[in-house]
Amino acid sequence: MDYSAQTLLMDTALAGLQEETDLELVRRVRSGSSAAFEPLMRRYNQRLYRLSRSLSKSDADAMDTLQDSYVIAYEKIAQFTGPEGFVGWLSRIVRNEALMRIRRNKLVDICSTQDHEPVELNNEGPSAVLAQGQLAKIIEQAIDQLPDGYASVFVLRGVQQLSTQETAESLDLPIDVVKTRFSRAKKLLRSHLEQHIQAAGLEVFEFAGERCDTVVSNVMERITESH
Repeated sequence: MDYSAQTLLMDTALAGLQEETDLELVRRVRSGSSAAFEPLMRRYNQRLYRLSRSLSKSDADAMDTLQDSYVIAYEKIAQFTGPEGFVGWLSRIVRNEALMRIRRNKLVDICSTQDHEPVELNNEGPSAVLAQGQLAKIIEQAIDQLPDGYASVFVLRGVQQLSTQETAESLDLPIDVVKTRFSRAKKLLRSHLEQHIQAAGLEVFEFAGERCDTVVSNVMERITESH
């Protein structure tokens, strides 16, 4: 079989897997199909990267955290108790891995909830910022400067548009804590940033194309080599 025909078959098989539910794919992975893990990663890459990035504070650390979390999830997939809530289970793995990295590196005390000064943004008006294509980067920088524990809540609720319940489950936090942190996070961001967060949300901590493919490729290589 030539390479092009083999590639077509692989693409067709992947397309078929993408139509399956999370639980169906999990069952395939448990039965020994590492290929079934790829559509699960691609299905939630954006959401989980944003969570990782909100905790890690850098693109490189966020990607490393996400890749390691996927490998952990693959190796421990038998522990998923389902049938619902697979992405919540993945989210908690990502969160725990990110916090472990922070503790190992002795960067910050993740439990800190100290007040934080409002972010100093560009003095130009929102329209000028948008025109220069700078809004998304300003939003990312502002989110990075939120107190630890607030950024992840704001990214999941304000950017990813998860419900309060989904955010609480993903971060393993009480609902009241999520509500309080989300409210305070919004207050800490400048008012003109709030006016545009909905429109810019799809561009904030964007994780698609080459970066998405890189993570998927690296994880698939690691879990394939381990079996």
